[in-house]
Amino acid sequence: LELEKLESVCQQASGPEECVQVANLLCPGNIAISGHLSALERAEQMSLEAGAFSAIRLQVTGAFHTPLMQSAVPQLEAALTEVNFRPARVPVISNVDAACHEEPDEFRNLLARQVVVPVRWEASLRTMIDDLGCEQFVEIGSGRVLAGTLKRINRKIRCESIG
Repeated sequence: LELEKLESVCQQASGPEECVQVANLLCPGNIAISGHLSALERAEQMSLEAGAFSAIRLQVTGAFHTPLMQSAVPQLEAALTEVNFRPARVPVISNVDAACHEEPDEFRNLLARQVVVPVRWEASLRTMIDDLGCEQFVEIGSGRVLAGTLKRINRKIRCESIG
């Protein structure tokens, strides 16, 4: 579904004691939602009724990238204070805001926020392509997820797979 329609479905499927919301904006036509299981089940059915091509359940162990993970943030923030970040030599694009960052204090904040906010993967790739002029990507590993998402974003961008 289009983002606006899926957000509406999530809002309708959520209740006073349970929620479901967008968790990952992967690429056009591929958006993940996360939340309480009963709300997810309602949203799954409602999205299909609203015209979604499919709804595929991912095997995950938590409601990542939603406010339901807020209890993990203080422990992560504490752990991040122990990490010695240095200023980036090349821009680091955060999936929190799809913007370039270079300062160590920004990294700590963004990493902690990433646990509870949606992943803006499509927007991050668009920043690399449109703002930084990236014309070729390298995907390391056995999958072809990056190549597939890039095809849906910009068919002219090349992606080489290694592994």
